[in-house]
Amino acid sequence: MITSKKVILISAGEPSSIATEITIKTIMSSKVHSDIMPIIITDPQIIIDYCKLNNVNYEINEIKDKQYFKDFKKNKINIIPIKLLEKVVMGSPNVKNASFVKDSIVKCVNIQLNSIASALVTNPINKKVMYESGFNYTGHTEFLASLSVKNKHPVMMLVGKHLKTIPLTIHVPLKKVSKLLTKELIISTIKIARESLISYFGFSQPRIIITGLNPHAGEDGEIGTEEKTIIIPAIKEVLDNTSYHLSGPISADTAFSYDNRKKYDLAICMYHDQALIPIKTLDFHNGVNVTLGLDFIRTSPDHGTGFDIAGQDKANPQSLISAINLAYKMSINKENDK
Repeated sequence: MITSKKVILISAGEPSSIATEITIKTIMSSKVHSDIMPIIITDPQIIIDYCKLNNVNYEINEIKDKQYFKDFKKNKINIIPIKLLEKVVMGSPNVKNASFVKDSIVKCVNIQLNSIASALVTNPINKKVMYESGFNYTGHTEFLASLSVKNKHPVMMLVGKHLKTIPLTIHVPLKKVSKLLTKELIISTIKIARESLISYFGFSQPRIIITGLNPHAGEDGEIGTEEKTIIIPAIKEVLDNTSYHLSGPISADTAFSYDNRKKYDLAICMYHDQALIPIKTLDFHNGVNVTLGLDFIRTSPDHGTGFDIAGQDKANPQSLISAINLAYKMSINKENDK
């Protein structure tokens, strides 16, 4: 079993959000695995301002060795510095700082790909501000995919203590979902998901279910036809050509019951809320967003920017703690899978 220390890079996220607060709370938490070496890519001034605001004193250590990180210091806030452009007002995002947010993510990826760092964890961003700055991606997932050398189809997986789900369509209006669902999308997602469950999560024969789009999974075409024309043919094609443990379409109203969750390791769902509601209902604070199909490990807390409580020392860091610990476990499993 590989148990060596792992460097986990953490992006700054939106500077006027709860990102800095949850990051500092996470780094100083005893709940983070002791073999993790967390390094933030941010402006040191943000850390200094946080410490002043909350009357705490944490020492900053600037990392200069961006390949082997030999200058990492335990019990300090280790930072790879980048420059913030405008002064931060907590709870009020500034479009002029969008480039800082983007640069932090890009630097995380570039360093991870060219160093011994094992994974990256991204803090929440504000999409509205990013769009106003000219950001041409629907979110983190799509932007990270553009930075991936593999250039695979990115897949969002939500991971909780008791459930893993994947939404086939993500941040799109519900009325567009059926038009975006294709047999090819379902098949490629199944393959990426299975490969990732084996390499990153340690499953030897992962069990995957596919939910239906319509109530009662279409009820044999009586309540919608997408199951018969798209979902079932996709499942059949996979089963005809592989030995996957795959079943469906399963009616979404029963798929997440306590007894049914024991029968599978992952549920691939048709749209955003179908996948996220059960995760957040079962374990709101520990949910983690994982991007599959890239050539690097990326996790993220499964919540937003929290502008309403930014700067008030009220933010719960548990989802970020879970995201960092999961990134560590994924990196260990990946090495053991080789």
